[in-house]
Amino acid sequence: MVEITRDKFERVGPNIEESQAIVRPSMTYWQDAWRRLKMNKVAMASLAFLIFLGIMAIIGPYLLPYKYSDQNLMMTNRPPSAEHWFGTDYLGRDLFVRTWMGARISLTIGIAAALLDGIIGVIYGGISGYFGGQVDNIMMRIVDILYGIPYLILVILLMLVMGPGVVTIIVAMVMTGWVGMARLVRGQVLQLKEQEFVMAAKTLGASPARIILKHLIPNTIGPIIVSITFDVPAAIFTEAFLSYIGLGVQPPLASWGTLASDATNVLLLYPYQLFFPAFFISMTMLSFNLLGDGLRDALDPRLRK
Repeated sequence: MVEITRDKFERVGPNIEESQAIVRPSMTYWQDAWRRLKMNKVAMASLAFLIFLGIMAIIGPYLLPYKYSDQNLMMTNRPPSAEHWFGTDYLGRDLFVRTWMGARISLTIGIAAALLDGIIGVIYGGISGYFGGQVDNIMMRIVDILYGIPYLILVILLMLVMGPGVVTIIVAMVMTGWVGMARLVRGQVLQLKEQEFVMAAKTLGASPARIILKHLIPNTIGPIIVSITFDVPAAIFTEAFLSYIGLGVQPPLASWGTLASDATNVLLLYPYQLFFPAFFISMTMLSFNLLGDGLRDALDPRLRK
């Protein structure tokens, strides 16, 4: 056995510089959220697909020398080829151009409706949750009444008053679509308004509007962003459904819903005409939902490492 003596050890004193050194670089909340989102490969693949979809919605209709409304009765129901990449429909219109024009309209409607729902719902829910009491009861009963209005009846009434079109669809979605966001923000504000930073703002004389806009809503931005990412595919599907039954986008404009509606008439003979709009509707909804799941995990401070 080797004898262990004191001279075999070396005393290491305190190193003030090493103890105070910052081993990990400082990172803001959003930088950390982006770092965690990048680690989610599924969410990043969904984000890449949505970016590709947005780019193609802008430049796609110009990649071929056709317009979405051009008709050529000599080229009806042609399969995909080098001349017509997605084939043609029953009027000889190029489906590649119409598909990306439909993507432009469908994405515009979905994103616009989701953003307007978010803005109205955030303001309404923030006011209701902050003031509470009788104000909250009255505002939430209004939300309950709007939530109980059948959506399709509201759309039909607006179609009669405003006429069918893109603006009518967006207005119909926004009329009752913001109530879910209002409930979400109200619940978040009810939890936050008793915190110390809100009490400090009140003590310093901040107005209710400033407290809501500068203190409460920024602290609920994570759930708001996640909710919007789930609202966009819901709005796109609603537009596709309305266009499919003839209450949405009207010819000669194209959306994924109108393309699917036209293709069902010749589904057994030319199934490729339904494949492309159905594929992009499905992939867009799936990508937004997967991205929303990734954002929910990335923006949750309880999962921060």
